[in-house]
Amino acid sequence: REGRYYDETVKPRFGLALARMVAHITYLSEQSIEMKFGRRLQNSDNFAYDLSKETEFQIESYLHYQGKRFVERFDANSYIALTRAMDYFNLAETHGGLTAALSRTNARFLVVSYTTDWLFPTSQSREIVRALAETGRHVTFTELDSPFGHDAFLIESELPRLESIVRPFLDRAYRDLHKAARGASAASPPNR
Repeated sequence: REGRYYDETVKPRFGLALARMVAHITYLSEQSIEMKFGRRLQNSDNFAYDLSKETEFQIESYLHYQGKRFVERFDANSYIALTRAMDYFNLAETHGGLTAALSRTNARFLVVSYTTDWLFPTSQSREIVRALAETGRHVTFTELDSPFGHDAFLIESELPRLESIVRPFLDRAYRDLHKAARGASAASPPNR
């Protein structure tokens, strides 16, 4: 149907749920999946192959639930547009390289990476940090060890560590911004 569902009563629920299930795996890590689910069955300890059951493993049940919840609150065409935008976005290619693209910036940067993030791996964060350093931009980089993958920043037990990095960075930026504003107003002649 090429995305033409708005005039139809049938929505692409299955495809959208499946896409979310696949994507959701990238938000986790191997460790977090193992800790949370392992190979545990949903409703039994009898580890035997049974074709009559649609969902046998806890991980299946969890992913089905995530897919179902997503379909209830997200538009399929929006999901396609967002994933395409992510797939095609390449700052380096469109600006003559990553260093060239970042040399146009005038900001301070904080790059935080999680060791088990499959979606935005530390290696990619380090590329950004290297390019920023090559341009002479102010960059702070921290890699946090966490078993929770991409979603680590959403895990309550992880928040204090993240806050201990982000808060001082923002406090420093706030102080510097106000210091610069005071300096600019002192240097400006009064309006007449």
